[in-house]
Amino acid sequence: MYHEIYKLEDRDRLKGLTNPVYNTEINFFQRQMAYLYAKRMKTLTIDELFSKETSSQGEGIVCLTFDDGWRGNYLYAYPVLQEYGLKATFFIATDLIGKPFYMTWENIKEIAASGMSIQSHTVTHRPLAHMRRERVLFELSESKRVIEERLGQEVRHLSLPHGSKNGMTWPIAKEIGYKTICTSDVGFQTSENNGPWLKRINMGDRISENKFQLIIHGKNQAIWDMKVTKGLKNMLRGIVGMKNYRKLYKRIYAKKG
Repeated sequence: MYHEIYKLEDRDRLKGLTNPVYNTEINFFQRQMAYLYAKRMKTLTIDELFSKETSSQGEGIVCLTFDDGWRGNYLYAYPVLQEYGLKATFFIATDLIGKPFYMTWENIKEIAASGMSIQSHTVTHRPLAHMRRERVLFELSESKRVIEERLGQEVRHLSLPHGSKNGMTWPIAKEIGYKTICTSDVGFQTSENNGPWLKRINMGDRISENKFQLIIHGKNQAIWDMKVTKGLKNMLRGIVGMKNYRKLYKRIYAKKG
């Protein structure tokens, strides 16, 4: 799970916009993709992972995902993916497209035409868990409609903004036509756990090359600290509530930026 890919000289533009933990400097990213290429890892889009025509069993398979629709996904990540012949899934929040710091629809059309997958990250990128059913229906159906209308490609997969979900999230998503939901829950995807909820592993500047390589080869010891951190975050959300958690979160990453 990637978010923004950036150059060092562009770091200032991200201040206060996003948690630096979720951003990956382009040189880090290029070395990671070079490693996948050198090890002949097979990269699949989320669609391909669940396609009957694709053999997705066994080791050596990686799904690269990008959330939000940041501009650096097009400027920096996309050329590197093309250089090494790798595929990825880009989850976009449709209301953000065309705004400052985000990709344009022209960028996204180019990415889609190259064989990358464009899927839904809702309309507004707001947490879903505390929305009323009607609003969740809108966020999921409207983003799906807009992407399909713009690109002429089917949208069947959803990524949760802020990892926020509750008991009605999947029933609504299934009703609309989604097949899977990518979460921010930390873990490896196995053949025994074949959806609809998909775990992911967050990438960012704090991921060393050694840790990245261990993750790529499915070593659980490489992600235990991430699981602990995620558990603590979920506990804090439960104590203070999502609204207060988001306020605290924004205050912290604004200082880190």
